[in-house]
Amino acid sequence: MLAAPHAGRYYPDWFVEAARQPLDDLRSGEDSFTELLAQPAHSLGPPLVRATFPRVLCDPNRAAWDLDPRMFHGPIPPFIRPTERGLSGLGSIPRITGNYRAIYRSRLPFSEAARRIATYWMPYHTTLVGLLQHTHQQHGQCLLLDLHSMPDTTESNMVDFVLGDRHGTACARHITDRAEQTLRALGYSTARNTPYAGAYITQQYGHPSKNCHALQIEMRRSLYMTEKTRTPHEGFQPLAQDLAVLIGSLLEHMG
Repeated sequence: MLAAPHAGRYYPDWFVEAARQPLDDLRSGEDSFTELLAQPAHSLGPPLVRATFPRVLCDPNRAAWDLDPRMFHGPIPPFIRPTERGLSGLGSIPRITGNYRAIYRSRLPFSEAARRIATYWMPYHTTLVGLLQHTHQQHGQCLLLDLHSMPDTTESNMVDFVLGDRHGTACARHITDRAEQTLRALGYSTARNTPYAGAYITQQYGHPSKNCHALQIEMRRSLYMTEKTRTPHEGFQPLAQDLAVLIGSLLEHMG
């Protein structure tokens, strides 16, 4: 299965108008066009689940109630369970943008968070779970490839792909090995789990002991787009075709 949880590019007018940051800043954490990059791979047979809503509105790669209580006014339900990530402002309803700027002018009512979880988060995961269960019932195993993009950095060890398997706990090593070998044979540089080991989706759905595997794939954005303008460039189609080669290799490997 293929998934693009941060590909959403539909920013509702009511959200943009209420935010204190311009649209360009709201888009700073967007994994632009990852669902389009996956189309040739999707044509090989694996289903593709994509979010149309942006992660800055609701992030499906966080636990539903991983929220910073400080961003709400009024009573907070006892089932809120913020992680360190949530308290930093990057929970399921983010308090800050991808470039660390405050999104809202004032605190929100908790009812707004609950509405977004019900409207965006839950349908995404309901779809994901249904397809994973169907795939597992049909084949006796399933592999979820969670597709993301990462910004270029000035670090000397910046690679083309980072494969995140939660340090071997979310995906069998032989699968991650096959993915890495295929990408390197295609000429890409790779790393494992650093700096991205996989977040909520990988952790939640990767259970190798049950033949359910989840692998997060981070792709360097400059391979396929001009990050400043968020427009695809001439590298887009070659990368999309190479992703199809990767998926084909994994399908063959899993038999």
